[in-house]
Parts: sequence; structure tokens; C-alpha cells
Amino acid sequence: MNETRAIIQAFDQSQAKGERCALATVVDVEGSAYRRPGARMLVCESGKSTGTISAGCLENDVIEHAQRIINTPSTELIEYDAGSTNEEIVWGLGLGCNGVVRVLVEPLEPQSSYIKALRRLFAADSNSSPLAVATVFQHSISWSMPTIGSRVIVNDNKEINCGLLKSDLAALIVQDTYEALLAEQSGVRVYERNGNTTKVFIETITPPVQLVVFGAGHDALPVIELANGLGWHTEIIDVQARPASRALFAAADKVTLARTETISEHLTITPRTLTLLMTHNYAHDQALLKFLLMSASRYIGVMGPRKRTERMRIELAEKDSRFKLKEADCARLYAPIGLDIGANSPQEIALSIIAEMRAIVAKRKGGHLCYRQAPIHDAYDTILDGSGTKNTQFYARQG
Repeated sequence: MNETRAIIQAFDQSQAKGERCALATVVDVEGSAYRRPGARMLVCESGKSTGTISAGCLENDVIEHAQRIINTPSTELIEYDAGSTNEEIVWGLGLGCNGVVRVLVEPLEPQSSYIKALRRLFAADSNSSPLAVATVFQHSISWSMPTIGSRVIVNDNKEINCGLLKSDLAALIVQDTYEALLAEQSGVRVYERNGNTTKVFIETITPPVQLVVFGAGHDALPVIELANGLGWHTEIIDVQARPASRALFAAADKVTLARTETISEHLTITPRTLTLLMTHNYAHDQALLKFLLMSASRYIGVMGPRKRTERMRIELAEKDSRFKLKEADCARLYAPIGLDIGANSPQEIALSIIAEMRAIVAKRKGGHLCYRQAPIHDAYDTILDGSGTKNTQFYARQG
């Protein structure tokens, strides 16, 4: 289950029992750390926690802070510094020399607008767009400023839930939050005025990845299982419309029985949808390939040899003169599918496929991290090839 979805579920369960909760969020990191800004952990009055913000050594300390403030209106920023924090916690954080991690710990109200927004975004049947959340975590003085923990929540319809005081600074934060949403980026913004400094963590949060698999063979099972483990929303399309597929793929979020000629009546594909063709039937795959290339799907994976897919494309163009692929369409098409990891068994092949899809979602190329010269979370990097030559690459497939 996705970590954020698990936190929402745990919060709802605690509210049903009348138990208060606090939320701990990593809002800023200097240097390297095991978890990046945006990592969250929910702490209940009982001491039970959901989610992680470190490799395991930090959680107990944060739980103590959370339980101390859980029934107060106080929000606190806790700083863990490699130069002053005890060695065990530093190791758990994965901090390098001079590394710093800042964690915001706040009590959660039963009607928290933040949790409400996350609940809508991570609903099981959600086709939501991303939202951006700006959280004030530090400021030098209160220049009729929002308090620490105040938030702005913005979606792509420009709907704003603003917990900040009406001020020039609030307007700047709203604008920066909307720009971060459009770029789907996260980061810390620093605002300075008259010698005073305010720091805000702006995070773009995306809904669960939507994966649609065409084909209900046994080799699709490990694909669904791995995707479910990542918290993705999974759907199986059985173009042979066999009722037994519902039981076979009970782990999928949705099973649709539909012939190829009626697919468009049963399925909505958005620019955020990943699609995978593995019916093992040439005619079915060809019809579905045409449908998908005309859709908005950002990833179209085709099981089978490269020549098989090329043949389908050529035949589609010969049958329909209007069927002309643009370069951007070809960039979405992956055949053969998967990363080159020497996969052989169905489970290994599924791992290869899911890893490639995850790289596409993250706009990465799926290369070896040991060749990266920049921090592993950067989109751009200087890498070393086998000859020792340096090349600057953007870790995303370009159309």
C-alpha cells in the first residue's frame, strides 16, 4: 500500500476511536539523507506510528516529540545535525558530513484540510490531478505572518485552500506554489524582507500511478503484484471477456471484461496512465496498439520482440492512410519492454517492466547509480561511461 494512503487510513481509524494524532514531515534536508523532504509519519496517542522518515533510528525520538505536543496547539521544528546529533540517529538518517534534516511535528485536527486533500487525491477510484502544498516551517519573526505549520493547498483548477494570513507574503507563497504545481516540482523557498527570513516547503503530490494491463494471462499476475506493492492503481483488461479472470486477478483494483472493439466504452486513459499490452494475440495487440497510440497514455509497453511491434505499426499504416505517427507518439512506445536486467522468469520480467515504468514516472533513464557524479535525486547528471568519458544526460527518454 502507498505510504501516504496508509497514513490516511491510520488517521481515519484513530479518529473513529477518538484518538488524537500528530504528523511528522521531513521539510528540509542539507546534504544527503535516507529520506527526502515530503517523507511523512503519523503518530497516534498510543504511540503507534505509520510511515517512516528515516532508516529506522529516528522514529522513536520523533514519536517522543509527537506525544509531547499531540494534545497541544504547538507545532515544532526539530533539527537533526550530523555535527551535533548522536551517532545512532545520524546513521539512521543516512547523513553525510555536515548533513542536516529538519522535521516538522504538528498535532492534527480531526477536520484537517491537509488530510482531506490527501484523502481525495488517494481515493481508490481517483483520476485526480496533482496538488501542491506549501508549509511554513521556519521564520525569524512574526511580521503579521502565518504561524509555523500554516499551509497553502493548490490544485490545477486554481482552487486554493489558504491557511495563511492575508498579506503580501501569502500572495507570493500562493503564486510560487501554483508554479511548482505546473512544473510538478518540490523544494524549499526562502523569503527575505527587511532582514527577516521565512522558509516554506512546497511539495507537489501526485495521485497513485494508474496502470492498465491488457491481457489476463498468468504472466500478468506478478506485474499486478509488484505494482500493488508500490501503491499503484491497477486494472486488468481481459479482451477474451472470461469471467474467471475476476477471481484470478482479485488483487487488481479493477478487472474489466471487454472485447477489443468496445474498449473505448469501458476505459478512460489520461496523460498519467501507463499501459501494457500482453494479450499474446497478434490481432488483439494490433487493434489495441492503434487505440493506445491515439490515446493520451504516457507509456505504451508491448510484450514481445521488436520486429513484431514494428510489423504491427507498418500494417496499421498500410490499412489506414490517416494513421500517421508523430515522433512524440513513438517516444511513448516501448518495445521490447523492460530494463535490461537479464530477466527470464515471469517474476524477473515483471520486475524489469515495473522498474522501467517507475523510471518513466520519475523522468529517469534507469541507469546505474554508481555512475552518477551528482546527487541521486537530481534530474541532470554527469555520468561516466565504460571508457571513463564524462557525459551530461537528462534522465528521461526524449521524444
